[in-house]
Amino acid sequence: MPASSGQALRALFLGAGTPWVYALAESLATQGHQVGVIAPFDTRTFKRLQPKWPGRQPPVNLQRQFWVYPPGYVGTLAPLFAPLLRARLNRSFPPATHVEGRNAVPWTIAPYPWAARATRGIPSHRLVYYNLDDYVLYQPERAASILSHEGELVRRAALTICLAQTQVDSLRARFPERAGSILHFPLGAVENLLNPAPSKVPNGRVVGYIGNLIDRVDWRLVAAVASRLPDVEFHFIGGLDGFSGGGVVPDWQIDRGKALALPNVRHLGPIGQDEVGPYYWNFDVNWIPYDLGHAFNQASCPTKIMDGLASGRPVLSSDVPECRLYPDHLSIFRSVDEAVSQIQRSLTKSTAAEACAQVEFVRERHTWATRAQWLSERLQSLASNSP
Repeated sequence: MPASSGQALRALFLGAGTPWVYALAESLATQGHQVGVIAPFDTRTFKRLQPKWPGRQPPVNLQRQFWVYPPGYVGTLAPLFAPLLRARLNRSFPPATHVEGRNAVPWTIAPYPWAARATRGIPSHRLVYYNLDDYVLYQPERAASILSHEGELVRRAALTICLAQTQVDSLRARFPERAGSILHFPLGAVENLLNPAPSKVPNGRVVGYIGNLIDRVDWRLVAAVASRLPDVEFHFIGGLDGFSGGGVVPDWQIDRGKALALPNVRHLGPIGQDEVGPYYWNFDVNWIPYDLGHAFNQASCPTKIMDGLASGRPVLSSDVPECRLYPDHLSIFRSVDEAVSQIQRSLTKSTAAEACAQVEFVRERHTWATRAQWLSERLQSLASNSP
């Protein structure tokens, strides 16, 4: 497919081991842009995860590289490794020979604060900071360093895009002089999650959740809602990550055990990312019963928003800030009573027409293809207006 509009871009993505970074890069490449992706790992993590690129055939103009370095290469050893990373970065995706001047430099999309050191040789007019999360929550003990590097990226980058609106608001408050370049860029839906037959409403009285079954879920709410609806099945698909024995069991895991032990609650285990579509489509209702006291939930853009909406099935959520942005397509519950009543209403009043309209809403505005189109147009505009 040719580039959607204007001249084809050249872009290099760092941190592309993250699925939604890769999805964006792949969509840009599919639209005719020249794209490179780098997935850096430390040796221990690489050995433990044994990462692989998605099994589908990549676009011909998508270059992919794994980088593997000793532990600490972006932490305690960062001052030592930063020059090496910068040099390798410059070699891995050199300027196109048929383009001259400022536009010869590829766009570099940096999704993590650690990239501040590695991208210091990248001209600011060709740098994008792609904020995925509130990174301080990853390592609170390194907050000062993370905030410092993030600040460097926001000040230098021509554009900062944030998955969550809460992060847009936070960064604009911290850097008011850069507010105009800090924009909302929520997660998209992968094309194969769009329900091909949304009018075939399941009518099985199943409420579903897909994701890691960790402390981000409000398990007490789950148990209370499921107990109130004994004639409804609640399916949970995902791994039981977290505590592995050898100490005091956290309260949330005790609550999870009680919820999953209820007779109308089923834990179906983890599945591959390529398998989730039919599960979403066959649930009567998808829900996001997140714990509102969890800091990650307040600062995140849940993948379950667009993945659930792409199914054409009703999507219900606890009052997560990002979920409030879609009042015409997603229902918010603020108590057990509201969750129960919304589930009952969704099970009896959902129509085929509503299901089809919901899928079209995602197809037209919220796939990764539309996200890539928006980004390419924004970058082309920035390039044409740069001095």
